Amino acid sequence: MNWDDNLTLTGEDPNWSVRGQYQSAMYAVHLSSGHSIQCKSIKASTIDQYLLAASSLIRCFTQQDYRKDKLGDRTMGAYLSGVMRDIRRYETMADRREPYDHRMHALACKVAAKFPITSLVCCLTDGFEQGLCTGYRLTEWAQPAGKTNVLSPHGNGRTGPECKTRAVIPNDIRAVGLCGVRLIGLAIITLPLLRLSQMYVKFRTQKNGENGEEKLYERNPNPLGLCFVSSTYRSLVRFAQVQVMHPSLSPASTPLSVYWDPKSRRAKLVDGSAIEKFMRRLAAAVYNLHPLHDKADLSKWSSHSLRVGACVILHIMGFSDRDIQWILRWKSMSLVMYFRSVAILSRRQNAAFDRLQALPRL
Repeated sequence: MNWDDNLTLTGEDPNWSVRGQYQSAMYAVHLSSGHSIQCKSIKASTIDQYLLAASSLIRCFTQQDYRKDKLGDRTMGAYLSGVMRDIRRYETMADRREPYDHRMHALACKVAAKFPITSLVCCLTDGFEQGLCTGYRLTEWAQPAGKTNVLSPHGNGRTGPECKTRAVIPNDIRAVGLCGVRLIGLAIITLPLLRLSQMYVKFRTQKNGENGEEKLYERNPNPLGLCFVSSTYRSLVRFAQVQVMHPSLSPASTPLSVYWDPKSRRAKLVDGSAIEKFMRRLAAAVYNLHPLHDKADLSKWSSHSLRVGACVILHIMGFSDRDIQWILRWKSMSLVMYFRSVAILSRRQNAAFDRLQALPRL
C-alpha cells in the first residue's frame, strides 16, 4: 500500500513517527476549530475517537500507530499529546478559575497576624504569597486533599523510604546575602532577613517537564509589598520551629509548607482542601458572597487560583506575554486563557487614545 504523503510506508521512512504525529495533530486542530460537521467544534473526547478510527484504518495496511512516538508506546506522542492537552484546556474555559488577588491577600495577612507563626493560617498565607510570585501549581508546594502526613508526602509516583516529594523542600531554597555569603535550606534563617538580597528556588516536579528548574527572586525593599524572599523566609522559620516539636521533619525530604496542628499535636502538610476552604472564605468576604447561596461562584476559587492570579496581575501591570511566560514557567502561550477583562486595562486603553490625539498631523 502506497500513500501520497508516504506516511504509511512500512519501514521505508525513518521519520514516520514524527510525520504521523504532525498529521494527527493538524487533524485534531482542524476538528477542534470548527472545521467539522455543521462547522461546529468537536469535544476532545470525540476527537480522541476520530483519531483512533483514523489510526485503526491506517493500521489495516501497516503495523504502525501514528498517534505514538514509538511502536509499543501506551500513550500518545509528544506532538499530539501537546495539542490534545491544549484542546482540553480550552474546552474547560467556561468554568475558569477565578484569580486570587491582592485584596484577598491583604485580608489573609490581616487574619494571619492574629495567629502564631506555626499555624495553618500563617502557613497558607505565606504559601499564597509565594504562589503569586511564582505561579505555584498545587503539587509544587502542597498535597492532594487528605494527604497531610509529613512522613509520606505526595511523591513522583513512588511510595516508601525512597519516595521523593514533588513539593519544594527547604533544601531546594538557597539564598545570597548582601555580604555575598551563600546559604542553603534552614541555614538561611541564621542571617537576618534584611541582610538577604536574593533567593533561588528549585522546582522539583513541573507540569511543563522542566523538572529541577531554578528561578531567581530578589527581596522586595518595600516591607508592605508582595515578596517571595520574605514569605519563604517566614516559611523556613516556621519549619525550624515545627521541627523542634516534631524532630522527624527533614529539610532534605519534608515539604517546606508544614504547620503545627494543636488538636492532634502533630506536624501536618498543607493539602488542597485546606487551600480551598481558606481561599473561598477570603473570596466570600472580599466579594460579599454568601457561603451557601453563592456556593457555585465560590467554587471557582481553588489552589489553581494562585496561578491565575499571578497571570492576571502581571498582565494588567504591563508585562508582555513573553515575560509572563518566562516568569511563571510556561512552555506554550496558553497562559493568555487566564487574562481577564478588568477596568485598569480599559483605562490604559483610554490613555493610549488620549496620547494618540496629541500626535502631530503629518
